[in-house]
Amino acid sequence: MATQTQRKEPAAPPVSPPAAVPAIIPVAPSPVSLGTLQAATPGALVTGAAELAGELANIIQRQNLAVALQGRQYVKCEGWTTLGVMLGCVAREVATTEQDGIYTATVEMIRMADGACISRASAECGAPDEKDRYGNPLWSSRPRYARRSMAQTRATAKACRLAFSWIMALAGYQPTPAEEMDTEAEPAPTQPAPPARISASQHKLLEAQIRDYGLDRERVKAWTGKAWGVIHLPNLTPDQFERLLLKLDAWAAAEYAKAEAAAREQAEQIPDDCPF
Repeated sequence: MATQTQRKEPAAPPVSPPAAVPAIIPVAPSPVSLGTLQAATPGALVTGAAELAGELANIIQRQNLAVALQGRQYVKCEGWTTLGVMLGCVAREVATTEQDGIYTATVEMIRMADGACISRASAECGAPDEKDRYGNPLWSSRPRYARRSMAQTRATAKACRLAFSWIMALAGYQPTPAEEMDTEAEPAPTQPAPPARISASQHKLLEAQIRDYGLDRERVKAWTGKAWGVIHLPNLTPDQFERLLLKLDAWAAAEYAKAEAAAREQAEQIPDDCPF
């Protein structure tokens, strides 16, 4: 009897263990900071900077730390360093050199909390081509200490500008320091001097002349108002005073002549046999 061959089933492939699912780790946003001004997002940083800019604008206005040039306000170095201190930063001189009378200063803005350098800038002073509005040398003829100091001042303001100009713009001022502008190019506006007025004694004499001549004071005032735009006699200038005295003499002579003519006319109309 034939033996029946037993059929073998193929072995099942080995089952791999399930792959490990990586854990989801939430990443918190990195804080944004500028000096002592810190925020969780850039938007929050701008909001805080806008509030700081408002306080800065009040300080600049109260302390007159800005100059007007062509209708725009430019902040002096003191205003820029005030902004730096409000953000916990101070200026540090790195070096100041001199060549051919021109001083070049390099300044860094340092964060006081950790000593980190926020910005760095250089500026010069004393070049002979820097002239005032009259064409005269502006700094090259000044003492050495003045040129050195101005170079450091300009470098300090510039270092502040490189780091904080956007905050100064939020405060409503130009993002360029006043020291970088040609402040001598535009003279400060001056009010025209008011014209000189007659003295109290001259006014007293004028009133006496009008009274003694028997002239109508209101008519005199009306005439000065029409001729010179002056309706109040104390506001006359000395030149107008002299011309008005001559006019009063002419008016008085004319009035006297009229009175004489009227008297003669009246005398001619009186009959010879009139008892009066």
